[in-house]
Amino acid sequence: AVVSTQSTGGLKEHDQILEVNGKCVRDWTSEDLLSEFSECGSVVVVVISVEDRGITDLFLMASREHDLNYLWSLRKLVKLSICNIDFSGEGLDISNITTLLQELIVTNCSLKCVTQIKGLGRLRSLKRLILTHNSLTDLDERTMLKLRELTDLQLGYNLLRNFPDVVTRMEKLEELSLIHNQISLLPDEVVQMRSLEKLHLDNNVLTELPEYVTLQLPQLRALTLENNKLKPNTRSTQQTRSKFYYKIGL
Repeated sequence: AVVSTQSTGGLKEHDQILEVNGKCVRDWTSEDLLSEFSECGSVVVVVISVEDRGITDLFLMASREHDLNYLWSLRKLVKLSICNIDFSGEGLDISNITTLLQELIVTNCSLKCVTQIKGLGRLRSLKRLILTHNSLTDLDERTMLKLRELTDLQLGYNLLRNFPDVVTRMEKLEELSLIHNQISLLPDEVVQMRSLEKLHLDNNVLTELPEYVTLQLPQLRALTLENNKLKPNTRSTQQTRSKFYYKIGL
């Protein structure tokens, strides 16, 4: 476990105190604890050990939702995975998390928009963002454009009806997955994605693949289109067949 509950007698010198008698605290030392509760017979504290404070990869699911209160104490965290926690109400607050985070995964959490992830735009070092199995209908432009280092964006299994235009302005994006949405059209601005290497559009409702997708994206080497409504014998799909790994569903 990342955190543990113990009496004051079990504290070690470098343990980070997170909670005292059920109340969250921040930047408390053992001296603060002794000063505040010197006359109390016993105090229950929640701490994180010096060893756990150095973890780089954390996975949280419904049974450990309470640990979200302590993310600020994990100064070296580079990957955070959150699964099966309902954030449709107040949303997910990661505004106090380290800005060194490079990978964020939030799946099956009933998110309707990225603005429900408070503090997402602060993660200037973020390279990979996975928001699959939610209820997203659009992307907030202001938030997404702050993620300037993002190279991998996974938005499969959502409720997107339109190709999110903001991704065409994310200059470093190399891989984009929009599988299992309701997208029917690719915008002309897709040609601006000069760094894009992999584009996954399986299980949408695309009826046409514009020629510029195959002609004007120089780095593109993987394009998957399984289970759309594309006509297999059009010129653009024939070009796709000759240039890329792909699957086209009838």
